[in-house]
Amino acid sequence: MDYRSIILLEARQFLRGRTILVVLVSVFILGCYGLYHGRQVRDHQETVISAIPTIEQEHTAKNISYNAGKPVGGPLYYQYFYTTNPPTPWAAFAIGQRDVNPYHLKVKMLAIEGQLYDTDLSNPVTLLAGNLDVAFVFVFLLPLVMIVFCYNTLSGEEESGVWKIVRSMPISPVRLLAMKLAVRFLTLLVLAVFLFFTAHVWLGLPVGLTSLYMGLVLFLYLLCWFSIIAWVITWQRSSGMNAVILVSIWIGLTILLPGLANTLLNSAIPVPESFETTVAQRQGYHEKWDRPVMETMERFYQVYPQYRNYPFSKDTFSYAWYYAMQLQGDEAAVHSSKTLFDKLGQRQLWANRVGYLLPTINAQQQLNHLARTDLADHISYLTAVKDYHREVREYFYPYIFRHQVTEQADWLHMPVFRPKVFAAVTLPYSSLLSLFVFTIVCGGLGWRRSRRLFVQGS
Repeated sequence: MDYRSIILLEARQFLRGRTILVVLVSVFILGCYGLYHGRQVRDHQETVISAIPTIEQEHTAKNISYNAGKPVGGPLYYQYFYTTNPPTPWAAFAIGQRDVNPYHLKVKMLAIEGQLYDTDLSNPVTLLAGNLDVAFVFVFLLPLVMIVFCYNTLSGEEESGVWKIVRSMPISPVRLLAMKLAVRFLTLLVLAVFLFFTAHVWLGLPVGLTSLYMGLVLFLYLLCWFSIIAWVITWQRSSGMNAVILVSIWIGLTILLPGLANTLLNSAIPVPESFETTVAQRQGYHEKWDRPVMETMERFYQVYPQYRNYPFSKDTFSYAWYYAMQLQGDEAAVHSSKTLFDKLGQRQLWANRVGYLLPTINAQQQLNHLARTDLADHISYLTAVKDYHREVREYFYPYIFRHQVTEQADWLHMPVFRPKVFAAVTLPYSSLLSLFVFTIVCGGLGWRRSRRLFVQGS
């Protein structure tokens, strides 16, 4: 019997089992639910974002109408300036942190630091359970299915006595074991490819480099798990023990070690600045009410000297002084805010490094990165909001310092937030190399172990 006939016979016997069919259908249904849920989240965010321009226009029109004839500083106190962080099409595939981080913010001309961290209320029970997107199915469920398929590939036949008969045949037992595992891996790979293709159709994902890179990450990730499983089953344990060992490895790589890594990162890089920034901003602003007016204005003139020559009353309330106080609230928090962003960047950097040692973290982070749903994307959005806030302030300062009324301001041409243009994705070399090394090392150990068992031991 040639190898092709053996593979076909093994595939027929493997797929004939009703349990296998039930598992494949169940995982595909879960994957479809993940696609449905991911699309629901993405569509909801796109619906909210699409309604924002109309809301902003209506809000601005009412604000101008209500404050007609009043100094422009008054309506600016109530005026919201809307910003958005639209999801990419791939956000439905890997939701990442878009369910916990705000994807739209409305800010005023007041101090910005106190407005960056507002977010919609969410059901904490839902957040605790997390999202079952299709990335979750690929990263967490498919390795578990692979364990179910492969844990007794060798031990089951040894326990039934079939393997002794197989070894008496004129065929290499190492190659035969490799073919049996290959049938199981290819079965899972066909399911993964079919689910990946379904995702493109259902979610309307563009075919391009992102598809290619995601496909590479997922293929190497599944191959990595396959090599781990192949290595373990050559340890010649019983089927029950193989199942316990493999499930323990799965729990360790998907739950325990990522949780431990997260705890260590939080301890090693604490971010008390998230609270300090808010306190420093509020204190930096509120203490100015008790300080001399000209002290506040002199500090403002150091940043914007072009407004020094505008007439200014020190004895009555002035919106110029009020917004100068707001600016100094931000300046009081500039150090802690920069430190906060730097530390968040360090956490992301170290999480990437930890991912090189943990395939599960590695794959999940790369999917989130390619889908633009990770922490780096959120930090980039907050930075863009701060830049936009400065643009708005500097646009309206001349109207405030000239003591103009609401109708005299050019509201039609006020700055509009432009969501960032997504840069082209790059091949995640380091992550792919890490998964490849894992695969080679575990696969090599499994091959060496099987050679010892079936060649040297024969």
